[in-house]
Amino acid sequence: MCTTVDDVTNYRFETFSPAFDEATGAPDARTAKYFAATSVGFHDSRSTEESLKKRAQRAIADGRVLTAVYAEREFEHAIDPDVPVATFAWFEKLVNVGGGRLVPGHLITWVTVRPTHRRRGLLRSLMTSDLAEAKAAGYPFAALTATEGGIYTRFGFGVSSWSHAIEVDTSPGFKMLREPDRRVEMCDPGVLRELAPDIYARFMRTSPGAMERQQTYIERATGALDTETGEADRGIRAALHFDAAGEPDGYVSYKFAGQSKTLPTIDLIDFVAATDDAYASLWSFLAAIDLSTRVTFKESSEDSPLPWLLTDSRRVKTVGTEDNIWLRILDVKSALEARPWFVPGELVIDIDDPLELTGGRFRITSDGENASVEAASTSTPADLGMGIAELGSLYFGGADPVILARAGRIDENVPGSAVRASAMFSLGRLPYAPNGF
Repeated sequence: MCTTVDDVTNYRFETFSPAFDEATGAPDARTAKYFAATSVGFHDSRSTEESLKKRAQRAIADGRVLTAVYAEREFEHAIDPDVPVATFAWFEKLVNVGGGRLVPGHLITWVTVRPTHRRRGLLRSLMTSDLAEAKAAGYPFAALTATEGGIYTRFGFGVSSWSHAIEVDTSPGFKMLREPDRRVEMCDPGVLRELAPDIYARFMRTSPGAMERQQTYIERATGALDTETGEADRGIRAALHFDAAGEPDGYVSYKFAGQSKTLPTIDLIDFVAATDDAYASLWSFLAAIDLSTRVTFKESSEDSPLPWLLTDSRRVKTVGTEDNIWLRILDVKSALEARPWFVPGELVIDIDDPLELTGGRFRITSDGENASVEAASTSTPADLGMGIAELGSLYFGGADPVILARAGRIDENVPGSAVRASAMFSLGRLPYAPNGF
């Protein structure tokens, strides 16, 4: 545990790991009050004793490190002073930086500041100290998912992947251009506790930007957790796809949502396919479910092949698009050298980092597989100039340098260099990370 006191603002910062009270078997008082603060920040209902216990267990399983900020002075009748006025947490997971290369990432979550303590510099203090410590620990980048889109750019985070909410018309007439293999069987959702992690691990290696999932996703897929209520969801159903050897390589968990907007609807809770065959066959299964004419999925990939699988692509409608993973490069050289580079070439980029964690002018030299990244002198002309947030957006190949240049987010100093950068930063497929945290 680490404890510091800010004498100017009278706030106390404590960093600790979630823990249980050995005598009672319940989360200890500090852990419970930390979660009470995050529940306020994210407008969650108050936890029952059982849901609080499970939440602490999931946090421990993920290896989350918690930071709580306490006000040294509070008014009488105010919320218990042992409940933090601000919270912050981080944990480590492997991230696919392209080509199946897995790199440890510093993932940030549970960032809250009580409304009565905003504009006191708490978020800036928490974020800047955490990023500096993450860089010192050797992490090439940090990542988060944001509940509000206008907060994190100032700390150097750029949107690196997106997800689509889709509605699929599965009424009579739904047909695929090619008949899938149909090696799909329904299963007890509980078996996903054992099978889902391995299937997801296979999928993760195929998708740039995908990262190891936290415990919450296993609980959701099995029906052990409804994230809106904190309780079990007994309405969950599940199915598995099997490869030619009989091994599971894809799964879907779902529930019947009822007559939503007059249409009987299936809501997907989780959908993971490690192969294209699994992807097509699971969608064919979903379309065959009786007493439903629509399937909704809030976390579809940006470049889903589903419309191309159907005889009528209009049956797939994108009804929403949201940013997903925000990336903050902490070390330009190590981050860029960690990922693959499928197109040979050379590029000189000038990076501005307002937090001065990394930045400067760099020469990227790709041989079509790897790249060497070296500091370049200021006398070397830069092809492109950008902020550290923009580099984060380019990192997984999800943002196009040409579009960023048109938007004024990138300075194209040498004509044609944005097109060259677009080819060099591409990872062959758009990033997809069906994971929030």
